[in-house]
Amino acid sequence: MGIDAIVWWLFAAVSVVGSLFAVLSPSIVRAVFSLLLAFGGVAGIYAVAGADFLAILQIVVYVGGVLVLIAFGILLTGRTAQALGEHEVKNRPLGILIAAGIFIGLLGALMKSSFKIGGNATNEPTTEAIGKLLLGDYIVAFEFASVFLLMALIGAAYLVRREEA
Repeated sequence: MGIDAIVWWLFAAVSVVGSLFAVLSPSIVRAVFSLLLAFGGVAGIYAVAGADFLAILQIVVYVGGVLVLIAFGILLTGRTAQALGEHEVKNRPLGILIAAGIFIGLLGALMKSSFKIGGNATNEPTTEAIGKLLLGDYIVAFEFASVFLLMALIGAAYLVRREEA
C-alpha cells in the first residue's frame, strides 16, 4: 500500500468520524463543527484521487458557503433548544435499521468496484478542461442553472419575508 492509499484511508476515516459525530451529537453547534470535519475529509479524498476541481469546489461551496450559512442560521436565531432539535429522538430504532441497510448496500457496491487511488492518468489539472466545457459546449445549461438558482434564492427570500410580516 502506497502513501496515496494511506492518505486516502486517513481522509476517509476523518470523513466517517466527522459524519458520525455530526449525526450522533446532542448539541446542534457541535454537530455543525463535526460536519466541517466531514466536509474537509471529503475534500481531502477528492484531492488524493486527483479531482482537484472537486476538492476546491467542496471547500468553497460546502465548507465556505453552506456550512457557514448553517452555522450563522443556527447561532443568530433566538430559538430555544427544543426548537433547534436538542430533544429526545423518538424513532432511533427505525433510523438505525435504515442506516444499516444503506451501509450494507454501499459496502456491497464498494466491494464490487475497483477504484484507482492516486490521481488522473495525465496528472494535469482538470480545472481548465472543465472551464472550457462549461463556458463553451455547455454554456446554455450553465446559464440556465444559474438563473434557476437565482430564482430559487429570490423565492426563498420572499417566503421568509412574507412569514415575518
